[in-house]
Amino acid sequence: MNHRQRVVSGVVASISTAALTLGTASAAMASEAPSKAESTAAAVEKATGTTSIAPAPTAGTTIPQRSTGDAKAVAATGAAISIALPSSNNVIGTKGGKNTTVYPGAAKATDLAIQPTTDGGIRALAVLKNATAPREQRYDIGLPNGARLVKLNTGAVAAVAKNGTFLGGFTTPWAKDATGKPVPTSYRIDGNTLIQSVQITDSTAFPVVADPKWVHDAAKGTAMGLATGCVSGAVAGGGAGCIPGAVAGGLGGAVAGVVGGLFD
Repeated sequence: MNHRQRVVSGVVASISTAALTLGTASAAMASEAPSKAESTAAAVEKATGTTSIAPAPTAGTTIPQRSTGDAKAVAATGAAISIALPSSNNVIGTKGGKNTTVYPGAAKATDLAIQPTTDGGIRALAVLKNATAPREQRYDIGLPNGARLVKLNTGAVAAVAKNGTFLGGFTTPWAKDATGKPVPTSYRIDGNTLIQSVQITDSTAFPVVADPKWVHDAAKGTAMGLATGCVSGAVAGGGAGCIPGAVAGGLGGAVAGVVGGLFD
């Protein structure tokens, strides 16, 4: 091999070694980088905290494998309910964080997530990734025949059976931006569809996390059932729904306290 050939061979070997080193480093960096699901789970658990996340769903509660499936939960009476996520894409769920199932890219500029909670409930979450994300998330709620959703003036929403029995409910809504700052949010009802709206401004830091949380706790549900006269009367009378003031006025402090504890 002449001098020129040796020089060329040395250069080729050096380039090959550098490329191999760079490729190995890139692979290592890629493996160390968090996945989309882990990043979303981290954002969600920053907003929700981790102390209320259950290690496994309670009996009768299931988390769908795909974002187009329904989450299943139970009512205070033991009846089954379902929560359809506001998904426009069929995405496989991936567990991340402590125990948050994430559906990355399940809707426009939106990741969805679900957590089982230590009180036996279930929390569905929408993670708005930027300003192009929808301002409203629609959750179709499957309830027993004849049951309906009733909005309370705390902003919470109760599910009430045809005979006025309390089935459970969605606690007062909240939303937080990436800095932990509260984002104005509210529920409205369209039949048995729960719609959560968030108000984004130019100063909102993304991602924004918002949650409808279903609670069915049996003890609270039994006590809340004492309020059925107020709820069923409002429904029968065509009113907007039972409000805590009416509960307090008609039932006394102990039951009013239960209502406040469940929907504050």
